[in-house]
Amino acid sequence: MYDFKTPSFMRLIIIMAVILVAIIGMKYSSEILGPILLSVFISIIIYPFLMWLKKKGLSYNQSIMVTLVATFALGVGIIWFLAVSMAQLIKELPDLTISSGGILAQYGNNIIKFIITNIPLNNITGLVATGIFMLFAIIFLVYELPQIKLRLIKGLGEDNPNLHKLFDLVDDNIKYFIIRAKVNLIYGVGVSAIFFIFDINFAVLWGLLTFALGFIPYLGIMIAAIPPVLVAWAKYGTWGAISMALFFIIINTVAESYIFPKLTGKGLQMSVFVVFVSLFVWGWIIGPTGFLIGVPLTLIVIKYLENFEETRWLAALMITEDDKDKEKNLKNKSEKNNGLNNLDHIIVLVGDIHKLN
Repeated sequence: MYDFKTPSFMRLIIIMAVILVAIIGMKYSSEILGPILLSVFISIIIYPFLMWLKKKGLSYNQSIMVTLVATFALGVGIIWFLAVSMAQLIKELPDLTISSGGILAQYGNNIIKFIITNIPLNNITGLVATGIFMLFAIIFLVYELPQIKLRLIKGLGEDNPNLHKLFDLVDDNIKYFIIRAKVNLIYGVGVSAIFFIFDINFAVLWGLLTFALGFIPYLGIMIAAIPPVLVAWAKYGTWGAISMALFFIIINTVAESYIFPKLTGKGLQMSVFVVFVSLFVWGWIIGPTGFLIGVPLTLIVIKYLENFEETRWLAALMITEDDKDKEKNLKNKSEKNNGLNNLDHIIVLVGDIHKLN
């Protein structure tokens, strides 16, 4: 029998074709796919809370009930708060103007007009409907996740290497989101406190916006800073806006450069360029949700590329090594080279003995 083997270049073409078809499908279904993917990631974040309740001594039924009730109550509270805050913001935003003279004030007023005309703030009904859909999707997913895990183990086998890779990927995403949520909570609360002190309207809303947009690496906090800076500009003048902008720059630098890497023990292990580009690529594919979950989606793509020899080099280009990993690799290479050198000496020594004999 003939052993037909697919050429490596054909395998590469097939892999890229699969990725391209997946991107096209996601692009055309972005309106519904975005909320679904976000619901999946949120439910995966909530799942450890369920396991924590079980470790505390509650039965599975009690744990799932507490988790579902808490998720529903928190979700309804957030949806209600956002709906009320958005309704108030819509009333006050048209009256928000920067009265200080100069070219910068004109630019500021143009930004306010752009926000009013281009961001669908008045579509509260649609936002509430999407929020309710996501809430129930999250509740059903949280309820089903333990069963899905058991079904995967039963169907693929407990020792299946692909299953272990899937679970490792899920664990990595859970750790990333939990640590990111902790960091976002710290400066979300800090932002709200500062706004309360300086009597800036919608302090809690801006803090919640900071928390949500903080999931966008490097850019999220800067985007969240735009509305508060404009409000501070209109209320306290140019120096108020500068002070608010500096405040956001400081907390963004501290969070991204010190707090987040310290909590994770490492950075994103992704090239800054890859992170930056991936945000816009996923934002283009699945809409605004892509900016929030662009990093974990990119990690999934990297893991997929690592499974094939033809694309492993591409995955290697998208990640970076930590200093500890570099030292470890250099040490391993050094030990390997020393081992090879010692082996060479032994071979030469054996050859000399053989000649003497």
